[in-house]
Amino acid sequence: MDLTMLERPLNYLELAHLDRVVIMAAEYRGDLDADALARAFRHLCTAHPVLRARVRGTAPEAVLAVSPEHEPELIVLADEPDVLTKIAGLPWDATAGVADLVLVRGDGRGYVALRTDHSITDANAWLGTFRELLRLFTAYASGDEPGCEPGTSLPAPPAALFHERLGLIPYDRRLFHSAVPPEPPAGPAGLLSGYLRLSVEETEWLRRAARRYETTVHGLVAGAILLAQRVLAGGREATPMYCVSPVDFRRRVDPPVGELETTNFMMSYVAETAVSPRLSPILVGREVKARMDEVLAVPEGLRDAAPMEDTLGRNLSYALISNLGVVGEFPAPAGLEFTEIHILNTVGDTFFPGYYVSTYRDRLTVLHIFTERFFTRGEVDRLVRELYEQLLIIGASA
Repeated sequence: MDLTMLERPLNYLELAHLDRVVIMAAEYRGDLDADALARAFRHLCTAHPVLRARVRGTAPEAVLAVSPEHEPELIVLADEPDVLTKIAGLPWDATAGVADLVLVRGDGRGYVALRTDHSITDANAWLGTFRELLRLFTAYASGDEPGCEPGTSLPAPPAALFHERLGLIPYDRRLFHSAVPPEPPAGPAGLLSGYLRLSVEETEWLRRAARRYETTVHGLVAGAILLAQRVLAGGREATPMYCVSPVDFRRRVDPPVGELETTNFMMSYVAETAVSPRLSPILVGREVKARMDEVLAVPEGLRDAAPMEDTLGRNLSYALISNLGVVGEFPAPAGLEFTEIHILNTVGDTFFPGYYVSTYRDRLTVLHIFTERFFTRGEVDRLVRELYEQLLIIGASA
């Protein structure tokens, strides 16, 4: 197959994410067949040529191009303390390639980490790609020889699909405006990040509370996050706060869009609610869910351009919350299991508190990211403790 001419310009929705690497890693236990994994990755890249692409040129003329001589790399690392941080710190250059795979090999344990450029995958496209990789790996490791039909096209441009299925791009235009834009940074600031992990029992408490109060786990987690930030800000009055969350549109259009049919089919939306430290996280969470439902009920998105105002300072009025939801268990051959999924912090700089939520094997995990411009390690630790306590309050209420 001649892939020399397989290329297309990056769509403007893709250009917004160009050269930002997305990395998630599956932790494994058992003996992993590295040769089978390498074969599965080659198979995957043949079936989905976008993984073999490189970016040519710069925005706004950047082009996604596949050439026969380029093969994505399989990087093998030894297991060591903080190896996930090492993976997150590996260099990234979309002009050299938009995907690679990292295998960490330890004594009966390690990680498989797929790195992709954000321009070619959002969270669901990444999960679809990774799950297909592990399905192929399981087949090869089990002695099967899955057939491979070489792919002959690149994923559809997301803006074209939005216009085809909806007739427009469903923006929430409040995200384009703020009352007081952040001051230009003097230079990149350090980040403070970490993981809050709930037990299986604590996660089930949250699920039970969501059912009891006819809302969602995402809404309840968002309510706990906003309340924790409100407590850190101090004061007792009710204050406007904003939960910003990406929403996957694949099942919100007709006909639906497949996980790998396009690259980035998510749009971010704002749920505004007034929060007082005296409120229950359940009430805040239900309000977040109700406000998000109102916005999503309008097919064209929100056209209101009224600015969002940070009345709490240090951008504590905002919380950027991305929720993968429940991630189904990954396929694995006999003698191996994937015990955990890790979302790696690859944020280069930020002004806003950010949270990346996922649930795997019945355990909810929150990756939290703050900037040293506004917060100390002690303040972050205090906020995370408050968040954990708010989640326990939700669970106890069920």
